[in-house]
Amino acid sequence: MRKLKAAVSLITATAATGLTFHAFDPNSLSDDILHGVVRSSRAISTIALTAVDYKLTLRGLPVDSDEYGGKLSEVHSRSAWRILKLCEANKGFYVKAGQFVAALRQVSKEYSSTLSSLQDQAVPCHFKVIEEVLICNLGHKLSDTFMSLDEQPLAAASIAQVHKAVLKDRQAVAIKVQYPGLEQQMKLDTTTMYFISKSITWFFPEYRFGWLVAEFVQAISLELGKL
Repeated sequence: MRKLKAAVSLITATAATGLTFHAFDPNSLSDDILHGVVRSSRAISTIALTAVDYKLTLRGLPVDSDEYGGKLSEVHSRSAWRILKLCEANKGFYVKAGQFVAALRQVSKEYSSTLSSLQDQAVPCHFKVIEEVLICNLGHKLSDTFMSLDEQPLAAASIAQVHKAVLKDRQAVAIKVQYPGLEQQMKLDTTTMYFISKSITWFFPEYRFGWLVAEFVQAISLELGKL
């Protein structure tokens, strides 16, 4: 009954512009943890390799030399490619992080051009999963709330997708559905990002990315708050 009341409250408050449904499946918690460990390990190894690559490639080169500039561009390109593959493999918040970095003016052109390809890589979640999220939130069959619900999403992003629907009162709405396990995934992924940034700074004091992680976490928290 508690879930049903929460869903009705959402519908009453937001029907004029759209509905938002949040996913949580306690039965998949163990799978989420295992998946999170794999993703975190992949991220740590990728960033560690990248940091070492910078350190070894640029070691002993005068910062104002042409050779340093050339080597720096090369290591930027290699590193951007590694991080792109990391984001593609880990998906979710890593894709959001890659998109965030690509949009920053402070990053080199090698990173912005390489990571910009993440903007068009969102793959829609299967409708069966979306249906389960909606039923979990509503507490009853979809036909009890909707006259119709398009299975094909209007738009899909790395953490949610939007579907067109018509309520029982014939009002057309847009439904934004967060993907399952999102809250847990965000906690683990952002914790991993903070750990990586602090570890890199400890080993290589000249590389400081704490500000970047903090800005990303703030941006994604605001976005999730609006969902």
